[in-house]
Order: sequence, then C-alpha cells, then structure tokens
Amino acid sequence: MYYVKSRSYLEGTMRLNKMTGRVIATMGIAAMMMTQTAGVMAAEQTENKQLKVVYYNQADYPGKKIGGSTIQAAGCGPTAVAVCYSSLTGKKADVPKMCKQAYKHGWYYTGQGCSHSVVPGLSKLYGMECKGLGMDKDAVEKALRAGHPVVALMGPGDFTKNGHFVVLTRMVGKDKVKIADVGSRARTAETWSLKKVIRQGKEGANAGGPFWEISVKEEKQEEPDYKQKMLDGHKNIDAVTNAIDKIAD
Repeated sequence: MYYVKSRSYLEGTMRLNKMTGRVIATMGIAAMMMTQTAGVMAAEQTENKQLKVVYYNQADYPGKKIGGSTIQAAGCGPTAVAVCYSSLTGKKADVPKMCKQAYKHGWYYTGQGCSHSVVPGLSKLYGMECKGLGMDKDAVEKALRAGHPVVALMGPGDFTKNGHFVVLTRMVGKDKVKIADVGSRARTAETWSLKKVIRQGKEGANAGGPFWEISVKEEKQEEPDYKQKMLDGHKNIDAVTNAIDKIAD
C-alpha cells in the first residue's frame, strides 16, 4: 500500500534540507576564513628581513691612504662601516673619505690600526645607530634576522692573524651566516658557522665589541591588529550567512 505524503510535509523537508545546507556552508566558510587569518598571522610573525648588501673591498683603493698606511693594508674598519651604510641606506659611500674621517677623529693609529671605537664613531657620524653586542650569539642572530648588519672584529683564525673587521650580513638557515669580508672576496663567497664566527671574535674588545649591530632609525609601524582581523572575518561570515538565508527563504 502506498501513501502520498502531504504537501506541507514535503515543504518542511525541503526547508530542513536548505537549513542544513546553510549551516554546513557557513561552517565551511568560517573554517576557511579562520585558516586564512591564522596563515596571515603566522607569515607576519615569522618573516625574516634580508639586507640588500652593497659590498666594498679594501683593495679597490690602491694607493689611497689612512693615516700613514694604506686602505688596502689597514682600512678594514671604515670599509666595514661603509658596507653597513650603503646596505642600509642605498647611498654610495666614499670609502677614502671615511678613512680620512676615522684618522681625523682619532679612531686610527698609524702602525697600530683602527681603534674599536671606529665602529660606533663612524656609525654615529653617518646617522646610524650602533649597539654593542659583546659576544652574545643570540643577540647577533636576532639582529641579522631583523635585517641589521653586524660589524665583527675578528681575532686570530680563519679571517686574520691579528685583527680584522668584517660584516655579518644575514642568517642562512638555523645556524649559518653570510659575511662581507672587506679584505677577501673569496671568504665573502663562503657560508660560515655562526658559532665558529662568534668563537673567533676578538677577545678583550672594547667599545661594546667585538660585535656591533648597525641600524638606521625607521618610522614605527603599527603592530598588526589580529583581533580586528578576526572581527572582520566574522563580519564576512555574517554577510555570507545572510545571503544564504535569503536564498533559503
């Protein structure tokens, strides 16, 4: 025996199906928007800035002087600061002029080389901020991941027999680093262990060294308002839900 279902029953079933579809669609949209918001938050929080490095080499100034010596033999300090200046500002540095300024301000001693104060001294002279990091590996890594070059005074080891200024430019992976060695293009092309570089930092360095973070003042940017992003997402969900309601009705 067959029974014919009433019209009201069929209409009720259709309305229930529409409502169920509406709920499922709304839940799907909500999940999608929450995933997108979380993705934006994660991307913004983990992004590492990379410095666009401008490289200078001491040997590119044959015959040019710093005090009673030559830039090629003893101008690593000012040349390293020049790398930081051009890389951070995009402006060309006059390395011979910076060497003359280092000598004029008493940051270079003929026969002895540059004092450790040449890094904060020249940095300030050229409108940059200089923060001494000592031998703090974590602070060095943090500076590099923020896109700030780190001038390093190296002691005996892979870079020098006595003392030599270089510039750490960026992190590579978890524990490697790229270095702009103003005295060697070959060493500049290599990738170095950050731990090894820290170990070879010049012992007994003063003026905040042997590692210095260099930066320029930047306009303070507002932190992303993640709460507002979530609220905006909910508003979008409400708009879609209302549209589905109209269709269901």
